[in-house]
Amino acid sequence: MKYKYVAVIPARGGSKGIKDKNLQLVGGVSLLARAIKSAQQIDDISRVVVSTDSESIAKEAIKYAAEVHRRRDLTSSDSAKTIDVIKDIYCEMRISEEICVLLQPTSPLRQVSDIQACINEYKKNSFLGSVVSVTLCDHHPYKVLVQNSEGEMAPIRKMSDLEAPRQKLPKALRVNGAVYISSFKELIKNNSFFSHPTSFFEMGENESIDIDNYEDLEKANLITKGKLL
Repeated sequence: MKYKYVAVIPARGGSKGIKDKNLQLVGGVSLLARAIKSAQQIDDISRVVVSTDSESIAKEAIKYAAEVHRRRDLTSSDSAKTIDVIKDIYCEMRISEEICVLLQPTSPLRQVSDIQACINEYKKNSFLGSVVSVTLCDHHPYKVLVQNSEGEMAPIRKMSDLEAPRQKLPKALRVNGAVYISSFKELIKNNSFFSHPTSFFEMGENESIDIDNYEDLEKANLITKGKLL
């Protein structure tokens, strides 16, 4: 069965770190528009839906020919979960057997080829529950100390890891938030973007930058200008 893919771009209006974050510019194009334009370049994606509570974001979405899903109050707060937005889209926007391609606008340097590679991975493995993008950890988790219930500090695995060269430790990756793929039905059934079995697609460090503050925004712009490699 050939499934249709729907890109979902969650874009609330509120943001604590950066005012109007999803409308900030990287390379002269808003974070929202970059996500929309990337999705529109992929033939597998038949619809691009922007979910928002903001009129200015809705106008930007319409400007770039995306559909707009208007959020209710319950899914517009700081504590709202994206999975609940997915449930609303499924119920309200004539979704049935389609596959969700979640693209957060805060990953502006994610490449079209990254999205396509994740879709290809999902398409070729019919047993997969989801595909999630990852990148190398900035700091290896085995070099972290954690506090137990008695207040004592101990390494994640063993003390010698704290002195070990990174090259001697297992490869460690983190979820970068750039691409999540799963069927709408699986997402709703599992109430999670990680449906078993999950395949992880590795992306580069620059492509994985996540915009959380003005320093991230400046870094992304420097990268697009070729001034930070």
